[in-house]
Order: sequence, then C-alpha cells, then structure tokens
Amino acid sequence: MSAQTHAQAQAAAQLASLLQQLAIAASNITKSRYTSVAGLTVVLYDILLLSADVWQKPKRNASRYAYFINRYVPPVFLLVANYQLGGFRPALSDQELHDIHILFVAIVAKTGYQRLQSLKSSRALRLLVNILVLRVLALYGSGRVFTTLLYALFAISYGVCFGITVNAVIVIRAGAMYDHRLRVCSIESTPEIFRFIFIAPVFFEVLIGALTLWKAVQHAYVLSNASSAPMLYIMFRDGIAWFIAVCGLRIWNALIWVFLPQSMVYLGIYILWALVSTFVSRFFLNILDVVNSSLIDGFSVEYATVRQKEQNAAIRHQRTFGGNTRSVFAEVSMSAMSSVPGGTAAEASDPLEGEAWTNANHSLSHSEPRRQDTFV
Repeated sequence: MSAQTHAQAQAAAQLASLLQQLAIAASNITKSRYTSVAGLTVVLYDILLLSADVWQKPKRNASRYAYFINRYVPPVFLLVANYQLGGFRPALSDQELHDIHILFVAIVAKTGYQRLQSLKSSRALRLLVNILVLRVLALYGSGRVFTTLLYALFAISYGVCFGITVNAVIVIRAGAMYDHRLRVCSIESTPEIFRFIFIAPVFFEVLIGALTLWKAVQHAYVLSNASSAPMLYIMFRDGIAWFIAVCGLRIWNALIWVFLPQSMVYLGIYILWALVSTFVSRFFLNILDVVNSSLIDGFSVEYATVRQKEQNAAIRHQRTFGGNTRSVFAEVSMSAMSSVPGGTAAEASDPLEGEAWTNANHSLSHSEPRRQDTFV
C-alpha cells in the first residue's frame, strides 16, 4: 500500500506541476494577446486620426503609394494575428496546421519573388524600403563611397533577417504542433538563431541614429527653434524618436527570445510591427506637410503654420546669395544657420543639400516655393 500511495503521490505531484505550467503558459499567452490587441489598436487609431489629412488631396505619385503600402498592409496582418492568437477561430487539427504551414510557405515564396520583381520597376516600393537610408543621405549628401557603404550595410542587415526568417519558417513548419488545451500553435523549442531576427537590424539602426544625432548636435539651434528650419527640425526629431523607440523595441524582443519562457515569444512582436508602421507613416506625412504647406507636428495634436516663415527665409537667402537650384531643405537650413551668432553660410551649407532632396526639384521662386507631393 505504501508503494501504491507513493506512486499516486508522484502522479499527483506531476499532474499539479503540469497544471501549474499550463496555467503559467496560459497567462503568458494572454499577455501576448493583450500586446497584440494594443498594437492593432495603435495602428487603427492612427489611421482614423489621420485619414482626413491623407485623403484630403489624393494624388498619384510614388510617395503616396509607398505611404499606402506601409499604412494599410500591416493592419491586415495584425488583424490575422489577432484572429489566430485571440482564440476567435475554431480549433485546428494537426493536419490543418500542416496544411496552413504549406500554404504559408507558398505565399511567402510567391510574395517574396513578386516583391523582388516589383522592386526593379516600382518606385513606390523602393521608396518605402529605402526611407531610412534616404533620410541620412538628405542630411549628409550622397557621395558615392558614403552611399555605397550605407546601402551595403542596409542590405546586409535586412538580408540577415530575411535568411533567418526563411530558416524560421522551415523549422517551425517541421516542429509545430497544435495545443488543444491552450488552442494555440506551439513548437518544442525555439532555436537560438531566431533572436538575431531582432538583433541584426539594431546595428544598422544604431548607425543611422548616431549619424542623425551627430548632425543634430552640429545644428543644435534648429532643435530649439523649429520655425527657423522646419524641414531640418522634422528630420532630426523624427530620426531621434525612431532610434529610441524602434531600437528599444528590437532589443526588448531579442531579450524576450533569450530570457523569457517560450510562451512569451510573441509578447513584443506585434507592438514592434505597429510602431514601425506608425513611425514610418508619420515621417512621410511630416515631410510632405513641411514641403506642401505648413509644418504639421504628427506627434502631437497641435498644428503650427510656419510655412510663411520658411518661405521668407528662403527668399531672403535667394536674394542674398543669388538664385540657384538648391533645395528648400538646404536653402532654409543655410539661412537659419547663418543667423546663429558665430555661424556662417559656408558652415551651414556642409553638405545639407543631399542629392535625395535636390532631386526633388524643390526650387525657389520669389513668390512661392514650388509645391511638391513627394520628398525624394
């Protein structure tokens, strides 16, 4: 009887341990569901908040299409993720899970091939992919060595992510199973290489952030007086905000994959998706608003009309230094920096008129800077 009692006690202890693990896993998955809903809420709220501004004057150009791709594609995937993770769908079988993985791999392969083909001819997609690089080129200029190095680092950073993602799809497809108790798909273990999906872009974005911060330090006057050079102010402010928020989220996701239980690997992914989409969209709108009519601060609810100040500064510079084809970006920057005590026009002109902005043909006139709806 004692041996039987001991065996029953062991079985009861094992059952209690299993139930405790299931309870912890269920709690962790619930936390991931909350962050997934939070990410979707951020994206949808931002879309509703800015829909009137976006659709007020719809025009057909590359930047508009790039904005729409970034703005409306991520919410679709976030809706699917919430549907799958939130328990809204019916229970799955292992065979259905296997079929879904096969379909997913086929879609990823086809979409990836089409995306690579479309990048050759679609200016909108190239603009969307290159937005981080273009921002720095606008601040530093576009010399051949600098441009080549920056694009090479960009390609390496996201190429590593793409390779790890392909490996992740293969591993997950082979080892995934459906847990009927928690109603979620799971895998037995998470390969350590997966953490580099979040780490690899950090190195590139740290470089981008450092370059932006260095240029901001050189032109600190602009950060304290946004109306003097609104384009520069937007570039610096949004670049620094992107660096702090997105790099922080990527590092947080990497730490989750390294230190937290497997049931929490989705805790930060959807927040990262949502904020990356939101930041890129706000960056587009802030740039376009400065170029078109007024400086609209996308990170607050206050609107400030300083276009006239920008126009006057640009006209004063043109009359002082003569007419040329420099961009409004460079003209206003030079005029603002020249007004700083101890500053000179030559010092301010280094080399802010990056080719990415010069090619936008933001030329000056004595009456009104030519309106553009794209910034590259």
